Parts: sequence; C-alpha cells; structure tokens
Amino acid sequence: MSSSAQGLYSLATLIKRLEAITSRLEDVEDSRSGGHSKRQSTSTVTSAAVAETPSGSPPPPPPPPPPPPLPPLVIDVQAQVPRAVAAYDEIVIEGKLKPFLEINKAIAPPSLNEQVDIFAKVLATLRSVLLQAVACRKPDQKLFAEILSPLQAGVEAVTRAKEAARKERDWFNHLTVVSDGTAFVGWVTVEPKPGPYVNAIKESTAYYADRILKDFKEKDPRHAEWVRAFNGVLDGMKRYVMEFHTTGLVWNVSGMSVSEYKTSHSQPVSGPPPPPPPPPPAGSTSSPAAPVGGVAAVFADLNRGADVTKGLRKVDKSEMTHKNQALRAGGVVPASSGAAAKKPLKPTKPQALMGKKPAKFALEGNKWAIEYQENESALEVTNTDISQVINLFACKNTTVIIKGKVNAVTLVNCTKTSVLVESVVSSVSIMKSPSFALQITGVAPTIQIDSTDSGQIYLSKQCLGVEITTAKCSAINVSLPVEGEEDGVYEEQAMPEMLKTVVQNGKLVTTIVEHAG
Repeated sequence: MSSSAQGLYSLATLIKRLEAITSRLEDVEDSRSGGHSKRQSTSTVTSAAVAETPSGSPPPPPPPPPPPPLPPLVIDVQAQVPRAVAAYDEIVIEGKLKPFLEINKAIAPPSLNEQVDIFAKVLATLRSVLLQAVACRKPDQKLFAEILSPLQAGVEAVTRAKEAARKERDWFNHLTVVSDGTAFVGWVTVEPKPGPYVNAIKESTAYYADRILKDFKEKDPRHAEWVRAFNGVLDGMKRYVMEFHTTGLVWNVSGMSVSEYKTSHSQPVSGPPPPPPPPPPAGSTSSPAAPVGGVAAVFADLNRGADVTKGLRKVDKSEMTHKNQALRAGGVVPASSGAAAKKPLKPTKPQALMGKKPAKFALEGNKWAIEYQENESALEVTNTDISQVINLFACKNTTVIIKGKVNAVTLVNCTKTSVLVESVVSSVSIMKSPSFALQITGVAPTIQIDSTDSGQIYLSKQCLGVEITTAKCSAINVSLPVEGEEDGVYEEQAMPEMLKTVVQNGKLVTTIVEHAG
C-alpha cells in the first residue's frame, strides 16, 4: 500500500471516530435539554475538524456540552396599587358609589343622571389626587392648589348642573342634595380633623334629604333608598378618611417631587422595561450606590465620621444668644423654646375648594327659597300667604323681613342672619345658624333651636305664650317686653345651659342649676 493510500485510510478512520463522538455528545445534549435542542450537521463539524487538524496529529478534545437554557424572565409591568388607594376603591367606589349609581339610574331623570355622572367623575379625580399623594412629597400651597384645580372644577360642574335643571321641581331636592354633598371632597384641604368635616357636609344635606323622604314617602319608596345610598357614600368616605387620613391628607415623606411625578406620568408607555444589565465581573470592586433617603441615608451619614461636620462653620461669640444679652433682648431669637414657641400653619379653608354659589330668592310653589344671600341689609318677603313656608339656607350677614302671616320659617346653616317676622302659624326652626337674631312682632306658638351658638330672640307682648325648645345650644338670650313700658323696651334673660340630673325612684329627674349670689 502506498503512502498516499495509507493517508486516506487514516483520514477515513479519523472521520468515522469523530462522527461517533459527535453522535454521543448530541445524544447527551438531547437528554439534558428534553429534546428541544437542534442537532448540528455532522458533516459540517467533521469537515471543520479535519480542515483545522493537520494530518497525523491526534484529534482535539471534544468541546464541553453547553449549559441548559435559563427559564424565560417574566417581568411584572403592572404597578401594584398602593394600599391607601386600594382601600379607597374598596370602601368608597365599589362599596358605596356603585350601589348609589344603580339606584339613581333606576329612578332618576336625565338631568339628575347627568349631575350624578359628574359627581362620579369628581370621585375619580379625587382618586388621582390620592395616587399623587402616595407617590409625592407634600408640596407648597401653590402646587397644592394646582393639584386641586381639577377637583374644584368638578365641584363647580356639579353645582352648574343643579342650576341648569331648576325647572325640574320634583327633582330639585335631589339635585340640591348631590350639589351640596359634593363639597365633602374638600376634606383633602382640612387639618387636623378631616373626618368631622365630612360628617358636617352630610348634616348640611339633611334638610333637603328630609324633604325628599317626606315628599316621596307615599309615592315611591325607592327615593328613600336613594337618600340612604347617597348618605352611604359620605359615610364610606368618612370611614376611609378616619382610617387612612386621620389628621389630614397623608403624603409620602420620602417620595418624589410633584414635578417629577408629572414628568413621569406625561411620558407615553412603550411596552415593558428593558432587561437588567449583566452582572459585573467577578473581580469588580465598585462600591454600592449611596442610599437616597430614609433610615439608610442616616446611617450612611453616620458612617462618614468626621466628614459630616465639614460643612459647618464655627459660631462667633457675638452670635451666641446665651452669651449676648442684646440678642435676647432684641427678639432675634425667642426667649422661650419648645413646641409652644412654634406657631402652627393655618390650614387651607375648604370653602376655597367649594367656590361661591349663586344667590337665590324665589317662590317655588308655596315655598320661599332664600339661599346664599350675603351682606343684604333688607330683603323683604311680601305678598305672603298663610300656607307659605320661608326657607333660609347658607345666608351670611343678611336681614330678612317677612310681612304678613306665614306657615313656618326655617333657618339652616346661616351665619349672622337676622329675621323679622310678623306671625307664624306652626313654628320657627333654627339649626346650625350661629349669631342669629329673631324678632316676632305678632304671634308664634313654637321656636325650635338646634346645634346653634349665640342667638338673640325678641318677643312681642302677644307672643309671651311661646314654647322654646333648645338642643346643643349655648349663649341664647331672650328679650321680653317690660310691662308698663312703651313698645321697644326689653329685658334680656339668658336661656339656661347647665342642667342637673338625679335618679329618683328608678327614673332620671333633670332640673336647672341655679347660681345664687
């Protein structure tokens, strides 16, 4: 056999051995990867091996099998809803708002449906404010006003919807309840007790809610369900506020700024985020990133040692108040220290969020509606009838003169309002109207006062048989005409405020506490 033939024989033997080894390796790889790996071409591998291996040299060692493939990386791109916002969805939106929307849709006309839809959008806007509070640090008053501007616009839109539907006389009480009740979203500006503010707004709607219950008591019981459902929304909001925002809207102390939040939410969403960068080499000694804030930042500053005080300067003796009497006398630094020396910031008034509502002076059926009147010195109600009722609501610094005999007079949520009435058939009712003044020149059988501080009542000689009932009131004075004197001479007497209750024969007996001397 010639040398060339022997070389071809050795080459053919080498190729067969390489094919056998390659087949074994592929079988091992198939068993590891579960049959998902593709076999490589035997001829390509062997040809490359033959081309790179010189004739007569031993075959190279087989390459190590590749590692099994890593499981696919799953990235959760859906941001988790913060706990405070999830509770708002559960308690207010799902628990209270949706049942109210269902009962409203079943009985309401288009005008009320339109107003309630705006009301629901206001609650959705409030949710976006809560999301921003969870993510951001507390802003200054100017930025906070910008954040609340959509909320204020929504409240004003609810009020405009009520004014646009004044012709719906049968539904005007419903429209007023929703319009006045929407102001409860102003709790975000109230500190330190936003919960009682929500309850106060609910009580302010009680007058018109009671009128709904009275008007539809025999007609349609679903209206009572409507009132309960709307009050449920306010009760749910109060529960949520008392649980998560007890002393005011809670912001994220270590969160981002409002401008950063707006920038991040103004960018369009473009799919999932890119995968994380590869890990650093094993020999890398780069130091970890410094903590941004929180407790980790405090410990990081402590670990700096003496470097923490490098930015401080030495205080000269002339600037030390404990060594310089002139500084203490001049008031540069207050003499007293502690929490009492720091004056708290005045919270933002919720009325700024609600906006000013239009004044109203109109006769609706047999009811006079006098609402939101301010600084009116002499509003006269003339051409009255014995069946008419005079309702005053949310008036301020206003004097109302009622001529003739009317059925009843009601004051609700009025401030520094004076009423002069001739005669009343049933009663005069005053509720939550501080600093009121009432003068009766004729006759009135009953005067009812509830939750009111500071008031003055002037009675005529014909009205001395009146019955006055009070509840949760203080500083109420009654001026009685002096017998034998001319008209206009009064003697002022105070309504009792202190009561004494004892147990007698198993019953509670209450008497007025009288002070002698």
